[in-house]
Amino acid sequence: MEVTTRARVPHKLTDKGQATRARILEHAAELIYTKGVHATNNEQLRRAAGVSGSQLNHYFPTKESLVLAVIAWQADRVLAFHRGERFAS
Repeated sequence: MEVTTRARVPHKLTDKGQATRARILEHAAELIYTKGVHATNNEQLRRAAGVSGSQLNHYFPTKESLVLAVIAWQADRVLAFHRGERFAS
């Protein structure tokens, strides 16, 4: 089995698609933080994010792609916070 180290870059998404993907990422990050990667499953995430299985699979076809996207999303949030006005000087 080949392990990739980069999250799949999503194709051009509509505003609604971007919002759905962001909602999935937010809920996935919370579930992974509280339960861990192995204890988080698609059913929990679908219920938490309010999406269907096909939507979840559309944006994140594998658990690996979801976890990598959550890591990238969290890293972007941390970097944005530290690049903000509060730390500018």
